[in-house]
Parts: sequence; structure tokens; C-alpha cells
Amino acid sequence: MPSRRHFLAALLALPFLGSLKALANDSITEGRLPAFKPGERLKYSLGWQFIVAGYASLEVLPDEEMDGRPIRSFHMTARTRKLVDHLFKVRDDFSSLAEYDVSRSLGFTQIQREGGTKKDITVDFDWENLEARYFEALDGKSQVTSIMENTLDPLSSFYFVRNQKFDVGAVIEGPMTDGRKCKVARVEVVKRETIKVNGKKYDTFKLVPDIKDLGGVFKKSKKATLHIWCTADHRHIPVLLKSKVAVGSFRAELMSDI
Repeated sequence: MPSRRHFLAALLALPFLGSLKALANDSITEGRLPAFKPGERLKYSLGWQFIVAGYASLEVLPDEEMDGRPIRSFHMTARTRKLVDHLFKVRDDFSSLAEYDVSRSLGFTQIQREGGTKKDITVDFDWENLEARYFEALDGKSQVTSIMENTLDPLSSFYFVRNQKFDVGAVIEGPMTDGRKCKVARVEVVKRETIKVNGKKYDTFKLVPDIKDLGGVFKKSKKATLHIWCTADHRHIPVLLKSKVAVGSFRAELMSDI
């Protein structure tokens, strides 16, 4: 098994790709069907080399309300299989609140249980002062980070990207934060192709993100790659993610969608 940082890179690569704000010309056009709605649940198998090490799920929860207006609620879980738990057990939960159009984040929480590591993280957003306030409940660590307008957290930004129009050659970029750093990320739509995942064919767009700021195992691998394939219909569901780093190859494959 890879180390905690290496395995986490595989678990978190999918939502991190969503940490991108579309250019003005890629904004949602009137009349387009929404890419997602409450009740959607996507389930993925997470593989390292030739081992299915765990599973992840992404959910659009029922809309919530803040200051009299509806807001979006998202949830992600990552779990290792029982067969793998004795080597390195992962039980992670991520939650995000965002404006209804997913134009900016309103809150982010991360419950992290990985081997002997335990973290309960909360990120609150102060848009009047353009600050993200990061707090770790278990050890009391906190910090305030300056952010840019319409900054997204790693989970809600995944859904923002799905709402955008994909065209081959298009570039999507913009700010994101995990509460500790605010970065500008970039992804290119490089081609359209038909692929097969778990015996099913999909018409997809292939996306290639700029991984220079991903850190961790990506930063330490000279020839690291990260590619993701999303369906070419209005839902833009990620069906396959593949990455290659120094410690091996990772895959996230869609198992089911509701």
C-alpha cells in the first residue's frame, strides 16, 4: 500500500479537479439543462496498481436555506475496503455548502480518519473581508487566509465545473481554497473520445489539469500525470480518473450513478 499522502492523493484528486472557476465565455447559458440535482449519488471504486483499495461516493443533498435563500449542499465519502483496513484504514467525510448557482463557497468541513491521523476541519467564509477561516477542532489549530472573489472549496468547485460548457481546446481556471492556501488552478479540455468503464461505453471529454500546485505525491513525481474523463451529455459525470506517480498508478472508476 502507498503511504497516507499517496493514497489520499488518489482519494482527493477527483474533487480537486473541480477546484476551477470557468472563464467568462464558459458560463452557463440560458436554457441548458442542469448537470445535477438533489438526490444524485455517484459511486466510484478506487484502485492502486491492480488492487481495488476502496470506494468513494459523491452526493448532492437536499437544498438548504441561508438568510432566506436556497443554497446547495454536497457530500463526499472515501472508505478503504475491509480487506485493506488492516494495512491502512481510511474513513473520510467531506461536506460543502455553496450558493445555489455554485458561484462561491459558503462552508466546508472535513472529517479525516486515516490510519493514526485524525482531523476535524472546518472552513468558514467571510465574503465581506475576503477571508477563509480554517479551524482544526481536535488540536485547536486555526488560521485566516486571504481569498479571491468567488473562491470555491475543493468539493463544491467540482460541481461548478460540471455545470460549464465543454469544448475541445477550452481552458477553465480560477481560485480555490482548502482554508490554508488560496490558489488559481487550471484545466484544459483536450479531446472527445469514446471509452469503456466497467463494461459500459461512454462518449466523453478528456480533461487534463495543471498539477504543478497539487503538492504531495504529484509534486514529488517528475513525470506525474492526471487525466479525467467526463460524459459528453449535459450531466458531465466523471466516469474515469487516471493518474501516474512515482509510487504507481491510481484509478477511480464509476460504478453506479443515480
